[in-house]
Amino acid sequence: MWGKRALWATAIVGLVTALCPAKAALGQQAPSGVGGVATPAIVPTEDTLDTTYGLAMGSGARAGAIGVSALAYNTSNMAAVSTYDVEAFSQIIPGSKSDGGTYWTMGSSISDSTTSKKIAMGTSFRGVWSGENRRYSGWDWRSGIGVQAIPQLGLGVAFRWAKLKADRYEGQKLGPSFEGITMDASLTLSPIPWLRLAGLGYNLIKTHSALAPQMAGGSVSLAPVQAFSIGGDMLFDFTTFSKPKLIAGGGLSYIAGEMVPLRFGYRRDQGRNLNQITAGAGFTKDKVGIEMALRQDIGGRKESYLIVMFRYVVQ
Repeated sequence: MWGKRALWATAIVGLVTALCPAKAALGQQAPSGVGGVATPAIVPTEDTLDTTYGLAMGSGARAGAIGVSALAYNTSNMAAVSTYDVEAFSQIIPGSKSDGGTYWTMGSSISDSTTSKKIAMGTSFRGVWSGENRRYSGWDWRSGIGVQAIPQLGLGVAFRWAKLKADRYEGQKLGPSFEGITMDASLTLSPIPWLRLAGLGYNLIKTHSALAPQMAGGSVSLAPVQAFSIGGDMLFDFTTFSKPKLIAGGGLSYIAGEMVPLRFGYRRDQGRNLNQITAGAGFTKDKVGIEMALRQDIGGRKESYLIVMFRYVVQ
């Protein structure tokens, strides 16, 4: 009963925020990309729900994602582990004030795989404030369901509804936009307890936006001992560029003393010619945890992407 109330509470918060979408304030000076001041050098990056686990593990290590991370990357894993998590998070990409300021999102997520043994549900909502190289703002709502058909097979779908509007200056669009509904689907095989193999499809309803490109691929995760796991992903972006481009990477995770998660990873974005290193750390005690993760470009645009997350484990 409590779980249903929590899910409805998140939905109500989402609706209230949707009625008051985030707005980006534009200064008197023409922003980058207007009037020849500057031209963005890199194609807009996908913008969706991320977690500290996924960011720190390079391209997500999606076959091993559980809880809210499964809601974000691989819903077929949502019912694999019994957990009920409530998370609040903030995502930040620092930027200079003269070029649009800091890109910022804030939101909350709930994932419940305890109410039913074989079925898990989750929902997440976030508001988006535009900034440098992210000239759009609005909101993004995701809900997913995962079914553990048998212990060795999980299936999942996620539905996403977003309204991300491009900033404008004197009637001219400054960034990309995505306004509509799409869906993801995935399956995860676990032939042996410490090995997971996932097949993934994202934005299966075409959005015609670089913020939500059609992607598909696979992921593998190995957890030979409870405190250690390693995983990797290989995804193909089919719609952002003139031909499919690879996004691949991987990472490793170690839980020190059952309380301190330490993660490192690498991500390669072929279409944007980006190499990125990732890292994350946190602290968990009883039912409460706090984590942070960082992704840093080591070539191209030199962007830093930070996520801070607070988690409460209901049961």
